[in-house]
Amino acid sequence: MSAIRALAEDLAARSDDQLRELLAARPDLVLPPVPDFQALAARASTRISVQRVLEKLTSPELQVLEAVDLTTNENSHLSTTASWLKSAIAGSTIKALDGILNHLHALALLRRATPHPGAPRADAGRRFYLPVSVLGEALGAYPAGLGRPYSTLAVQQPEFGQRLVGIVEGLRQSGIPMERADTPATAAHSLHHLVSDPAGWSMLMADAPQQTLDLLRRFKYSPVGTIPKKAALGRAVLDNPSPTPVEWLIARGLLVPLDALHVELPRPVGQASRGHVIVSDFKLSPPVPATRRVSNNVRDNAAFGAVAETLRLVTELLTLAASTPISTLRSGGVGVREVRRVSEALRVDVPSTAWLLELAALAGLLSLDVTTSRWCVTEETWLTLDRHEQWKQLVSAWLEADRAPSLVGSPLPGGGAVNALAAEASRPDAPLVRKRSLEMLSAMLEEDTAEEGSTGALDGESLVGALTWHQPRLQRRFARLVPGILKEAAQLGLLGSGALTGLGSAVAAGDWDTAVERLRNALPEPLNSFLLQADLTAVAPGYLEPGVARKLASIAVAEGQGPATIYRFSADSIRRALDDGQSAADILDFLRRHSATEVPQPLRYLVEDTSARYGRLRVGAMASYLRSDDEDGLSGLMVDPGTAALGLVRLSPTVIGSVASPQELSHTLRELGYTPALEGRARPVAGSHAHPPITVPASSRTRLNPWELTDEDIADQLAALRGSGPPVAGRSESQPLIGLEILREAIRTRSSVRMGVVDSQGNQRQEIFVPLSVTDGRVRVFDPRRDVERVVSVHRIMDVEIVEDTPAHG
Repeated sequence: MSAIRALAEDLAARSDDQLRELLAARPDLVLPPVPDFQALAARASTRISVQRVLEKLTSPELQVLEAVDLTTNENSHLSTTASWLKSAIAGSTIKALDGILNHLHALALLRRATPHPGAPRADAGRRFYLPVSVLGEALGAYPAGLGRPYSTLAVQQPEFGQRLVGIVEGLRQSGIPMERADTPATAAHSLHHLVSDPAGWSMLMADAPQQTLDLLRRFKYSPVGTIPKKAALGRAVLDNPSPTPVEWLIARGLLVPLDALHVELPRPVGQASRGHVIVSDFKLSPPVPATRRVSNNVRDNAAFGAVAETLRLVTELLTLAASTPISTLRSGGVGVREVRRVSEALRVDVPSTAWLLELAALAGLLSLDVTTSRWCVTEETWLTLDRHEQWKQLVSAWLEADRAPSLVGSPLPGGGAVNALAAEASRPDAPLVRKRSLEMLSAMLEEDTAEEGSTGALDGESLVGALTWHQPRLQRRFARLVPGILKEAAQLGLLGSGALTGLGSAVAAGDWDTAVERLRNALPEPLNSFLLQADLTAVAPGYLEPGVARKLASIAVAEGQGPATIYRFSADSIRRALDDGQSAADILDFLRRHSATEVPQPLRYLVEDTSARYGRLRVGAMASYLRSDDEDGLSGLMVDPGTAALGLVRLSPTVIGSVASPQELSHTLRELGYTPALEGRARPVAGSHAHPPITVPASSRTRLNPWELTDEDIADQLAALRGSGPPVAGRSESQPLIGLEILREAIRTRSSVRMGVVDSQGNQRQEIFVPLSVTDGRVRVFDPRRDVERVVSVHRIMDVEIVEDTPAHG
């Protein structure tokens, strides 16, 4: 029976509650809805769906599933049960394995099977299982970190297969009892039997060079390794008197050369090096990470200080970007020079500046003006928000962003480094990793039973270890992203001195109201006054109200860092305020109203003198000019209503300036009946004045889980499956998958198939082929009637069946 049909029968035999549990855990199976159990089984047997659910398994669950995959065989109906797996998983118990197998069966990764014909009577009452047909593909080439069996290596590595016969004969002559072999297949079987037998393995390893066992242990996570330079394949012979460990292993067939640089550890050798088991480090409980104690006061002070500093720096960044937009590179992102310029203006280091740029862009405070390729300020309400609302905007954007700011500065494969706001920092899995990290920290905080007044703090390595136990398939993602995520969380106040804060705990639980209330109560009220000093400086003893800070920054230059900021007045800073339209009276009035002291005489003189000298020379913007010896004609042109939109300014009796371009000025004058002539070549308008800045909408929110089912959806799907509800429209998708399953089985068993194929004219015919491979929607087959190989597109195959009792060809 087809594995998909067998899984469909298994699913149909389940209760409604069991099916609800399955659909809740794997909602992608019924999105869109399926018409019957066979279609549901077909979805559950697709590689992408199986890979998705594998990412949710814990380490012991994944280890048991890998052991099931390695100890079962669909073709020979070799199923397995908990008592059989116990001998392959060191440290396991039948009770624990039964629970894990039952859970894997509930997820439709396993299906119930009949006991193997050779099963002892004592196991007849146990539950036997077989995996879904695509589990081997989903797990990857080397499940459990073990290599391929000898039989496969002998076929796929022909040179090794030929050497294997001589290796077996040489071992027999050296006194090791082995079966005689005269073909690669029988030699592979003989060596497999020797290595799998504990007595034979001990005899074989008795004369191994020192450090050979240490070398084998290095293959714990991957069976493929690199040959060291001091090892030579030419010396890998049985009569070498002083071989290296690699040469000794290769000479006895315990390592298989793949090429001149790489070797593979065969599966039985890997199991023997682990004590003749598949899993040697089975742990039902997650590892207990090493924590250090942090006082709650120290934690909160660090967190709230980081929040206040981040909000201050983001505000300064927006003020800077409003006056000088941040330019980008042609290849995308903000270059190192531009980041360094911004960092000098903000008085922070380059990595912190890159983080602030990323954070502001994620929150929609900065957006890219596509006409000028510059990042401009788009959020005008930022300064009007309270600080707790500003914090919420930043944190919510960071949690949902599909970017990893911590990757900025990391090396690229082709050379160079990731630039700030560049596409290379995009990571669609970042929201999931952030969510899992905060949830794990929150769960560990709840389990912390140490003395009151302190909290356990974790480093990145410990958190990665804890996360990896719960989701081992995501280990590389965790190792890549978690250290940077912890640094970013600390800068947003979710962590303090490495420990999860009350803010972080509330955010992990999705309780934003509690988080905002805690921050509002913790941060001090902003000040609306500062201290003016006689040395032309102003001291802000705390965080100023946004309006006061913005106005003070417009007439002075901030110096130093932290909440107690020093602002220095100078002639240049006063002229900048005058350029913005402020007058000397406005500046002095602002200083009097918000200074806790009298305005010092030197500062008053500086403002008044600078204002008195200001404006003797006037600078304006003109894009074109109009000159004529007819002064009366120019005067009439100035009062003509049709020229009002040209922004004409009389510069002299014979010259008029215009804000319009020469082409626009000439075109408008011709429409009014004049006949102007263009002088010289028209200069294109360039720079940031070419077009007004445009507002680019913020990127769409990233959904952490695009597969969502409601209770009503599940109820409707169950009714359709049981036949008690309206049928689901659409064609069942099980037939194409069953056909592919039959083709793969025929490839494994080298059997012939009868295939119904439709040609380009729509004519269907039945032909007998020997399938060789299935890749990229195409089937490579051998046609025994014509004695040629052909390629058939999968969408042209209408049906396929294995031809019984027909020998394979090719």
